[in-house]
Parts: sequence; C-alpha cells; structure tokens
Amino acid sequence: MTEVSSSHERLDVEIEALDSAPVPILRVRPAGARPDAALLHFHGGGFRKGSPQMFADSVARIAAACEIQVFAVGYRLSGECAFPGAMDDAVTAYRWVAGMIPGERLGLWGDSAGGGLAAALLLRLRQLEIPGPAGAFLFSPWADLRNIAGSYRENRRTDERFSLEQATEAAGAYLSGHPAEDPMVSPVLGDWTGQPRLVVQCSDSEVLRDDALLLTRTAEDAGVDVRVKVHEGVPHIWNLSYPATPASESAISYMAEQLEELFGRNSRR
Repeated sequence: MTEVSSSHERLDVEIEALDSAPVPILRVRPAGARPDAALLHFHGGGFRKGSPQMFADSVARIAAACEIQVFAVGYRLSGECAFPGAMDDAVTAYRWVAGMIPGERLGLWGDSAGGGLAAALLLRLRQLEIPGPAGAFLFSPWADLRNIAGSYRENRRTDERFSLEQATEAAGAYLSGHPAEDPMVSPVLGDWTGQPRLVVQCSDSEVLRDDALLLTRTAEDAGVDVRVKVHEGVPHIWNLSYPATPASESAISYMAEQLEELFGRNSRR
C-alpha cells in the first residue's frame, strides 16, 4: 500500500504496475474505492512526454477524492512511434480493462493531449464496433491538431504552460505527415452521433479553451449529453494540482459529482 500525502490528510492508495497488461498500465486503487467501476486515464504531455508514473501522484489524489480506481495507460510517445501508435495502445488498453470492468461501468479520463486521445478513442471504438464506455472526463483536451483556434492568439499571454509554437512542434512529431484533418487525431472533426456523456472542463485563459468548446459544440450538435464547466483565470491543467488550490478543489468536486451521477453513489461510503 502506497501512502500519498495531501494538504488535508494522508491518503491510502495502492499503486501497482500490472505486469500482465498488454501495454504498460498502472492501477491506482484508493482504499474505499467503489469496487465495480473504474476510469481509464490517458496522461498529457503533447504526445511527446509523460508516463503513468509521472502522473501517479496527481491521479492518486484525484482517484481518492472521487473514490474510484484508475487504470493509467502508458501509451507510446511520438519519439518512439508516431500516430497511430498511441491510438493502437489506447484501444488495446481499453479492450483489456473492459474484460475486467464492463463498459457501462468504465469511463475514460484524459488531460490535454490525453484528453484528445480519450475523445478520439470514443470515435475509434465505434469504427471497430467495440462497445464503448459509459462516458468520458476531459480536462482541457487538445482535440484539434490543426492548431487553428483563436484562443492560441487570444490567450498567448495568459497561458504559460502551452503555446501555438509548442503545439505546432508536438503535432508535427505526432502526426509525422498524417493529415491533421483525420478525426482520429482531431476528434472535433468527427461524427459524434450516439456517443456517451462527455464531461469537459477547461480554463477561459488557456490556449486550448477553443478546442474544448468546439468539441463540446460538435458533440452537442450530434445529440450527445455534454456537461461543460469553464473555470476563470486558472492555468492549463490546474485541476491536476488538486487539492493545492480552491480552483482545483472546485474542478475535482465537479468531477466527483458527475461520476456519482454516472455510476451511482459508492455503496462502500
């Protein structure tokens, strides 16, 4: 059992690398987590960096707050394998976890590039005729690799964590010549008909604001149940700092509420 410290308390969270998984997966299981539901997490990092281990502390804190176990996926990064390597790993991870947790009790969760990957995974699962999850929780998803959103310009002075220059470089490495218009890399361009609930959170002052809002509008226009919350004046991926700031507490409280609505109250409370 791994103890994760918090500004409020010490949390008991079991963090285990699952050696039997077909791709690298870290299971993050808080004490008292609901036993019959889970989230499949895809980390951010522009498809260039990051790992489940790097994000384990943040994931553990959020998982404990939401009382749910999380399977964090170590998908291949662009330095090792360009598209579709990350997507192939996402599909493999989903199929493997769905063999233990039924899709109707499984949600996707991703932040930044991982949020875009989670959104694109929903579209890919439908292409492959694989039963999808109950919903997806997207933190500031990078969902349009064309990188043409107005918020890149409007928020360039207020977003110190991501920029058009970084997005252009990262997209080039990930796409490696693949067209950015493909919905499998830019899910804002996909057909969202029949997809499950999306819970989207972003900041009004980050460069990916418009990606999140365009994805929201596209899904809503297709009849998807979308819950969106735009937070004011917070940095990109502020929610991962939970519980360090009131804004991060607000974001994770909203996530927990939406999880409870999706899966029901944790009977182990």
